[in-house]
Amino acid sequence: MTSISFTSGELLDIMSVLEEKENALQLAENYQLSAYYMHLGGQFQRIYDKLQEFVPENRVANLVLAVN
Repeated sequence: MTSISFTSGELLDIMSVLEEKENALQLAENYQLSAYYMHLGGQFQRIYDKLQEFVPENRVANLVLAVN
């Protein structure tokens, strides 16, 4: 089993970088790849939104990959 943890701030940083990449690709008219980065940003946004439901002391997302 492998796990990684993200704080709220780390998630915001990741989303910011993904948004910058998405915008740059829009300007370059590479709409398909821009949509890919938008989708990735949306996934991190969902994780961030879920973290906001927790008290500040517990705002860490622990993502776990378990293989059967």
